Amino acid sequence: MEIARLVLGVALLIATAALAVQLWNGRWQSLIARPQRTKKGTFFPEGTRRAGQRVAWVMVACFAVVATLMASEMSGMVGSALFAQAAFVLNTLALAAYCGCVLWTVLAHCKAHGRPYFGDGFVHLAVTLLASCAVLTVLSLLFA
Repeated sequence: MEIARLVLGVALLIATAALAVQLWNGRWQSLIARPQRTKKGTFFPEGTRRAGQRVAWVMVACFAVVATLMASEMSGMVGSALFAQAAFVLNTLALAAYCGCVLWTVLAHCKAHGRPYFGDGFVHLAVTLLASCAVLTVLSLLFA
C-alpha cells in the first residue's frame, strides 16, 4: 500500500508542477476563465493572466503540501522519529502557506472587481481552487 501511495504522490507532484508552470507562463488559462469569443477572435477576460499567476502560487504551495505528506509517509517507512517530527512541522507550515495563497488569490480577485464576484467567465477560478482543496483533502485522508 505504501508503494501505491508514493506513486500517487509522485503523480500529484508532477501534475501540480506542470499546472504551476503552465499557469505562470499564461498557458492553460481556460482553467481560470472562460474565453470570450468575438468577431476578431477568442480572448480571455482582463486580469486572467494575473489570476493565473496567483493560482500558480497556490499550486506551488500545493506541491509543498504533497511533498511534505510524502516525506511523512517516508518517515513511517524509515522509522525515524526526528524525520517524522520535521516532516510534520514542514507539512503544517506548507498547509498554512497553501491556505494563505488560496485566500490571497480569492481576495485579490475580489479586490480587482470591487466585490466577491466570479462572473464574466471566472467561475472556472473558483472551481479550480475548490478542486485543489478537494484533492488535498482526499490525499491527506489517504496518507493519514
